Amino acid sequence: MAKLQKTKSGKGSHKSARQRAYLYIQQKISGRELSAGSAISEVALAAELGLSRTPVHEALRQLLGEGLLEEDSNGSIVVVRLSRQDFVELYELRLVLEAHAVSKIAKRSLAGNDLERLQALAGDIKALRNQLVKSGKKNLNGEQMKRFEMADIGFHTFLMSIAENSVALKVFNKVRYLIRVFASRHAGHNAEILARVHNEHLDMIHALENGDAERAVRAISQHIQTSQQERLKEYSYWEREALLRNQIQDFFHDERCEEVPNE
Repeated sequence: MAKLQKTKSGKGSHKSARQRAYLYIQQKISGRELSAGSAISEVALAAELGLSRTPVHEALRQLLGEGLLEEDSNGSIVVVRLSRQDFVELYELRLVLEAHAVSKIAKRSLAGNDLERLQALAGDIKALRNQLVKSGKKNLNGEQMKRFEMADIGFHTFLMSIAENSVALKVFNKVRYLIRVFASRHAGHNAEILARVHNEHLDMIHALENGDAERAVRAISQHIQTSQQERLKEYSYWEREALLRNQIQDFFHDERCEEVPNE
């Protein structure tokens, strides 16, 4: 990777350099270039960015404070690992935030342009399903999954923005970010899952359009709980696979270390 030009000295420039480093590291995490548990090298990042270590160090401290990085038992900085309980608690918080948002929206009239935007975002997922069925393939590929994630996140983020609570939206964005980045996915969605998500989004839209707060809360609750079950199922699969890999590695390590008996 070509080095970026070094930032000029100065107080404002130093802040800009720290911000560049912060965004760069955050993007590497969100793009899954740095997976959960990956060690972070301050020296390597500074070299990649063409910066001194100071702004990179400050960016890492900021990300540590935000919970995206953590220090392991050896004192090394690594990308945070989320436990099963972490996912449960994140989904509990997400449910509270979105249920409050849709209840608030349903109790007032939904603007026509907001309704159209929600329908368009729901339509993006339907279009992905149609594309998958037409292709004859079973699951979405990696690029299509990115499109799905953006459409799904866009739908829910727009819902939160309509509720007009900037603090709740900020917390929601962090929750969704953590869920998306640190959830383990082993295969792209199939047509059945895409159809279900699309229908659940439509159910929410209809409830909001009709001003039915109870139905809107019920729809968003079911939607989020189903997503939570899928994530926890994926987490269990990842746990089993990691345990199996470790057991195999330990077995072969023991085999190599075993002393050959004297003849």
